[in-house]
Amino acid sequence: MTTPLGVLGGTGDLGLGLALRLAAVGDPVLIGSRVVERAAAAAATVRAAVPDAEVDGLANHDVVARCERLVLAVPFEGVVPLLDAEGPALAGKLVVDVVVALEVGKGGARLAPLPGAPSVTELIQARVPDARVVSAFKNVPAAELQDLHARLEGDVLVCGRDAAARAEALALVARIPGLRGVDAGGLASAHPIEAITALLVNLNRKHKAHTSVAIAGLPS
Repeated sequence: MTTPLGVLGGTGDLGLGLALRLAAVGDPVLIGSRVVERAAAAAATVRAAVPDAEVDGLANHDVVARCERLVLAVPFEGVVPLLDAEGPALAGKLVVDVVVALEVGKGGARLAPLPGAPSVTELIQARVPDARVVSAFKNVPAAELQDLHARLEGDVLVCGRDAAARAEALALVARIPGLRGVDAGGLASAHPIEAITALLVNLNRKHKAHTSVAIAGLPS
């Protein structure tokens, strides 16, 4: 039996979208939130869209305790408090970081300055050094993920210091039809990947679209 994937912050747009897409292909999912009632409501949303889904909503702490694979999808301001609370329990676990710290103003979206790290992924890895942290899904439009009738297309850039962890994340990407995982190497790739998200947000606002990325020239 497939072990459940935990989605911390699964009540937000991207986390819920991933929960829906993975439940739709038969993967068991545990949705986490600081507020159990919100997690339970998100799980009910998934079950309404995917009636045979194996999904439940729990407090973040309980999801961490029950899962060896976790998607970190909380808003950026919640990342450090979550790591402070759950850091020791993340040791040895796969942590798929999908968070981008953005500032959106009159001039458009840009990356927000971070405390002591070039990227959110590097910040997480530094604070939980024994976790197997990878960056993934940062350039995938959440609205398209949530719409199970929408045909997804594009590449998911995956990076992290642990090659085996990257391989696990790539296998997770492969579970979602229409998406191709691309190994983008070590943690140094996380900052430009996050910067691409700011660019995509600006393109979306200008063109009223849901853009993603595709890398040309790679062998199939």
